[in-house]
Amino acid sequence: MCELFAMSAAVPHTVRYELDLFAAEGGEKHRNRDGWGILFAQDRDAYLFREPDPAATSELSQMVVRNERPCKHLMAHVRRASSGEPALANTHPFDRVVQGKRNAFAHNGDLAGIEDRGDAHKFIPHRIGETDSELAFLMLLDRLRISGSTDAAARLDVFARFAAEMRELGSANFLFYDGEHLFVHADRRRFETEDGLTEPREPGLNIRSFGGNNRGDRWQTRGASIEEVSGPLHLFASVPLDPEGWSPLPRGTAMVLKDGEIVSQCMS
Repeated sequence: MCELFAMSAAVPHTVRYELDLFAAEGGEKHRNRDGWGILFAQDRDAYLFREPDPAATSELSQMVVRNERPCKHLMAHVRRASSGEPALANTHPFDRVVQGKRNAFAHNGDLAGIEDRGDAHKFIPHRIGETDSELAFLMLLDRLRISGSTDAAARLDVFARFAAEMRELGSANFLFYDGEHLFVHADRRRFETEDGLTEPREPGLNIRSFGGNNRGDRWQTRGASIEEVSGPLHLFASVPLDPEGWSPLPRGTAMVLKDGEIVSQCMS
C-alpha cells in the first residue's frame, strides 16, 4: 500500500528521509513501485520533488536524500497505484497555489465512486491526472474557499467534516498543508501479509511526538533520521518506523498543527 510520512516542528529540521531505503522496503516487500514525492515546506512556498518511478532505483530520490532541505513541515508519499496509472500527473503530493501560498495534499486509500458525486463533477476537468486523491484535494480546497475562514480551528472543522464524508467511500488517510498549517486525518488502511492484502483496518496513521526534554537527541531508524531534535516536534507515518514511541491514531482523528504545536484536534 501507499506509505505516508509527515513532520511538524517548532524550528527548521533537516530530516534525512531516505526514500531509496524506505521505498526499497516498500518496493520489494509491499510493492510500492509506482512513484514517490516529498515536499519540504518553506514560507509560503515549498521544495517539491516527485517522480512516477520506483524510489528504490531513482537517482533523483538519492539526490534529494543527499541534499535535504531544512524545514518545519515535511510531507512524503510512496505510491502503490490503485487509481490512475503510474504517471507524474498521478504522483502525490499534489499541489496548487491558493492566495499566494503553496497548498499540498497526499492520500493513502481508495475513494470508490467519488467521481459520481454531484459535488465532484465540476472539478474533474481541472484535474491534471486521473486519481481520486487529486479530485478529493480539489474538492477540499473548494470547501475551504467557501468557508472563507483563516482561523486554524475553523479550517480544521471543514477539513474534518470533509474527511468524514470521504470515509464513506473508502480509506481516507489525508495529509494536507495549506502553506502555514499541517492537517492530518487518520482512517483505516490495508496491510500486506503473507496471505495478501487485508481488508481496511486501523490504524491508518501513527504519531510520534518529541518534547522539550528531547532537545539535542538524535532520532534514527531505517529510512529516516533527524540528527538533532529540537522539540516540540511531531512525526506521522503509515506504519511505525521504529519500535518505540509511536501511538496509533484512532479512526476519525483529525488535527491541525503549526510549527510543532497541535493547534486543534477533534474526532470526526
